[in-house]
Amino acid sequence: MSETPGIKRTKSSPSDSYSLRHSGGRAMSTKNLFFAVHEWATGTAVSEETMPLKSLSTEEMRALKEEMKNYDISNPLAQKPLHMVLSELKTSTEHGISSARAQEALDIHGKNELDSDPPPHFCMLFAEQFNDILVIMLIGACIVSLSLGQYAAGTTIVIIVMFNAILGAIQEHGAGAAMDALAALQSSTASVIRDGNLQKIDGSLVVPGDLVVFNTGDSVVADTRMTEVQDLEANEASLTGESESVRKQVEVSVPKKNNKKETSAPSDAEAKEEGKEEEEQLTLSNVVYMGTEVTNGKGKGIVIHTGMTTKMGLLAERLKNVDAGASPLKGKLGKLGVRLGLASLSVSIIIFIVGVSTGRGGDPTSGDPLWLQMLLIAVSLTVAAVPEGLPVCVTLCLANGMQNMTKKQALVRKLASVETLGSTTIICTDKTGTLTCGKMTTVRMWTPGQLYKVTGQGYNPEGAVFPVDEKTQSDIPGNASELYEQVKKSGVLKPVAGAFLLCSDASVELDDVEIKEGGVSKTVKQWVGKGNATERALVVGARKLGLERKELYSDFKEVAQNPFSSKRKMMSVLLQVSEAKGNMFGTMTNNTEYVAIAKGAPNRIIGRCSHYFQDGKVIPMSEEDKKNALNSVNMLSSQALRVLAVGIRGFPDHPDDTSDMVLENHLVFLGLNAAIDPERPEVTVAIAKAKGAGVETVMITGDYLATARAIAENIGLLEKGNPKNEEMVMDCKGLRKLGTDITNLEKALREGGLIGGKRKDAERRLGDMHVEVDEITKRTKVYARAEPFDKITIVESYKRQGHVACMTGDGVNDAAALQGANIGVAMGSGTDVAKGAADMVLLDDSFATIVAAIEEGRKIYANITKFVFFLLSTNVAEVFLILIALLMGLQSPLAPIQILWLNLCTDGAPAVALALERAEPGIMDEGPRPLTEPILEKIQLTGITIQTFFETAFCLITYIVGLLWNTESWNGNNPHRTDDENKSGIRRAQTMVIYLIVFLELLRAYTSRALRTSVFSMGVFSNTAMQYAVFVSVGATLFVGNVPVIQEIFSMTYLSGREWGLVLGLTPICAIIDEITKVVYRATGFGERPKIAKLELNKQLSIEIKERLGESGGGSVPLEVIGNNENRSQGVSRSPTVAPDVDTIRRSTRETRKDSGGEIVDNV
Repeated sequence: MSETPGIKRTKSSPSDSYSLRHSGGRAMSTKNLFFAVHEWATGTAVSEETMPLKSLSTEEMRALKEEMKNYDISNPLAQKPLHMVLSELKTSTEHGISSARAQEALDIHGKNELDSDPPPHFCMLFAEQFNDILVIMLIGACIVSLSLGQYAAGTTIVIIVMFNAILGAIQEHGAGAAMDALAALQSSTASVIRDGNLQKIDGSLVVPGDLVVFNTGDSVVADTRMTEVQDLEANEASLTGESESVRKQVEVSVPKKNNKKETSAPSDAEAKEEGKEEEEQLTLSNVVYMGTEVTNGKGKGIVIHTGMTTKMGLLAERLKNVDAGASPLKGKLGKLGVRLGLASLSVSIIIFIVGVSTGRGGDPTSGDPLWLQMLLIAVSLTVAAVPEGLPVCVTLCLANGMQNMTKKQALVRKLASVETLGSTTIICTDKTGTLTCGKMTTVRMWTPGQLYKVTGQGYNPEGAVFPVDEKTQSDIPGNASELYEQVKKSGVLKPVAGAFLLCSDASVELDDVEIKEGGVSKTVKQWVGKGNATERALVVGARKLGLERKELYSDFKEVAQNPFSSKRKMMSVLLQVSEAKGNMFGTMTNNTEYVAIAKGAPNRIIGRCSHYFQDGKVIPMSEEDKKNALNSVNMLSSQALRVLAVGIRGFPDHPDDTSDMVLENHLVFLGLNAAIDPERPEVTVAIAKAKGAGVETVMITGDYLATARAIAENIGLLEKGNPKNEEMVMDCKGLRKLGTDITNLEKALREGGLIGGKRKDAERRLGDMHVEVDEITKRTKVYARAEPFDKITIVESYKRQGHVACMTGDGVNDAAALQGANIGVAMGSGTDVAKGAADMVLLDDSFATIVAAIEEGRKIYANITKFVFFLLSTNVAEVFLILIALLMGLQSPLAPIQILWLNLCTDGAPAVALALERAEPGIMDEGPRPLTEPILEKIQLTGITIQTFFETAFCLITYIVGLLWNTESWNGNNPHRTDDENKSGIRRAQTMVIYLIVFLELLRAYTSRALRTSVFSMGVFSNTAMQYAVFVSVGATLFVGNVPVIQEIFSMTYLSGREWGLVLGLTPICAIIDEITKVVYRATGFGERPKIAKLELNKQLSIEIKERLGESGGGSVPLEVIGNNENRSQGVSRSPTVAPDVDTIRRSTRETRKDSGGEIVDNV
């Protein structure tokens, strides 16, 4: 059977399957499929009329069936003959579709958008706030109060509950609005040809059949079949997790899987490059996919799938049934609420029974029956036991934390997630996008006989180039600025930098970029990079030497190009030399009309060189010279730098043959360029801070084993030189098989296909595999050659071990792991699917932001425990005060309305101020709180017991003294006085108790700001919110106690000077006792949480950190670090098996889809 020229047929992979209903066309019958396959394979259109199937011979049928195996029936539009696709979609490769057809297609297919759950309505968020045990208890107390005619009490509870619900809903609704704003800021446009005219439209309006034009740096908004390509490459990391760009073609091909046995990672860069060619091909090479980016070249294509029918849409549909579980705080508060509810209900029932059976506790002057009076008191006790302010304070505390995190570039989508961060025990972080800056930077240039250091950061062209000693890597004596000027003036590096610049397509330009700060959009000037990541570094490096591509094009004009191929590991261009003499290549271009420049893997370039250029002379290159050059390559590669070599060749006339065989041989070697993707300056400090807080950090990367280890050592994740490091770094291929087996077995058990002994055997095997995976993850800190779905296996293992796991990700395939983690953290630059699955979005993509969020979460949890301690000690004291008074035969010291006022006054504003308390010193020196640890530890319970005892005692004494002073009877029932006189005396005694409780608790609110630290060492007035809270509470209490009409409502009255003296005299005693208790705590170590041993950073690391923070007193030292895995598109050479020298390598690298094609910006 003949084969159409240019058609490449490979076996399809079942792993890449579109459902036929998503194919953009109708499902094909077997007969029509035969016809389609025949045309695809032979290029000849057939039908039942022209070639009936029954007319085919057995051999022809067998051959056709074989062709069917190669045809990807799940995605026919990507593999049908192009003319059939154009006919079906009513479009053309020249004029695109008509505007009328575009509108018709938009009506049929809908907007080009991924389905997403509509944002929860404010009313839904409002209703969710009532799903809390404490709120439910308050609602119950409200219902009982209203049913008994206690309208003031019931109304007060309603106001508190509604305020809490509205506040929580507003905060979560605000987070959703922020996410929408972030998505709007990142919306894409597409350049399409409609009616023969090129126009730019919103990406959501693209329809099947649109003819899209792509250029370097463009985002792909829909699955598009290529019809024309010119060196076009796309980064598909958001879909596949592979950071390498994929070269696209017009010819049809289908995904293939590598059937070869996997072997360990090669030890040298070239072997690694070749190994990559055998890896699984996950996507079609003639299709660019939604969510990917064009990293190089240009082209055109016909849109075949939009919206949820795209590959990204189908992956998004798979995200379901993944649950991270409830937050630790919610679980602990739920348990506390249940216990409080049961305790208060039990006490209330006991008091009701005791009061009714003994006849004590009622008001003899009341007209209500005793049982009703006791029922009201019991309800009041229940209300007193439940801290009404607790839900409000928790909500305010979390909301304040959410706002603080947003200021720190962390957008939290759910209030409960704020606290969960504080309980985090392990961070599973990508290297790409979080540990590194994402901007490849040239740090070394080399010419035969001399090494140069290049300083500067990112895409900003500010920096210097000066010589350094190659053996010691130390600076040559002299002023760096003067040396830099000498280098520029001499022009010694211009041939190298200029050749690299002319043989690259990337660009870095100063452009207007719209950013959003504080909800306000503004335009700023930033350096914007487009094209291949390593080539961007070449552009910036050349600019530091005063070279610009536009100026070079006045001397050279590109006339031909041989794109990079993984087989040759290089690319080349042919340039026409202008008639003007004196260009940067000097004598090398004498008597030449054309110059070829080749750049790529150093071993390949050097191997094809016959001469080298040094000191303005072209010198024959001996084998010894080549060996010396390769030694320099090895020196740079051993530091994990990405190294490229460049050479040129002159031609007197335009060569008849411009193929790589001609342009890439007999070269003159010019030199080397070494680049890195620097780690973020704050990463080393952040990792150390997390370690000091007992939070383990593990790195998940696609790098090879040795490279991943070198990166981990240089950022402080692994101890440099530790012989055990090898045990803590693993290749994920072994873990991947276990993860797949676990997934399959769990699925079989869920579906119920296994019964009896088979099920028990499967459960046993599943348990054994869980143990095996857990043993691996316990010792592993660096996961190399990881794929997105490996993250699910890793995070599930950590959760089984009791960890609170934080997982980062940015691609579609990361979404399941983000959902499954206790805290899913997406990158602000990541895909919408990842951000939708995450609990938190890092607006700056920085690892340090995660650590800052953990610190904020710990502060929030600590503040919650503080006001829980404060509220419960207050409320428990009120309960015991009423209980003991009733058992003594006294009338209740507090009326129901007074109880509610006290809870609102002392539980409200002061508790809110405690929620806003700043973090105590040393909060990141403690280990994470265990999940099983209750919200009230022994130190809080001890404090509650002590405070309850003394507060109850002093209030009871005040009440009895008030009764003696005003009724001349210790129980307020003096038979020698009238009922009105006794009631007046009891009212004055109750007023004394109310004032004492309010003042005592407000003063105690200051000491409750820390459980062990003295308020005087913290600064008595350092919490501004507390000053306002105390002022408001005191003012409100004096108002209700002294305004005649309000007095009657709250059953209060005026006090005499003697009564005020007693109240004010007892006010500070509980606060003093609290401070004395703290002294005892500190002296005995009672309740002290274990501290994590402080990290002893060596002197070199300390200097390094200071340099990164800009605190070094020396000159300008470049902050360099180790590199990432090879840049396949440029044939990079590297041997990462040697750990980099800390004197010269201080940064890690990154290679993502953003590196290679997206617009990475760097502030000017």
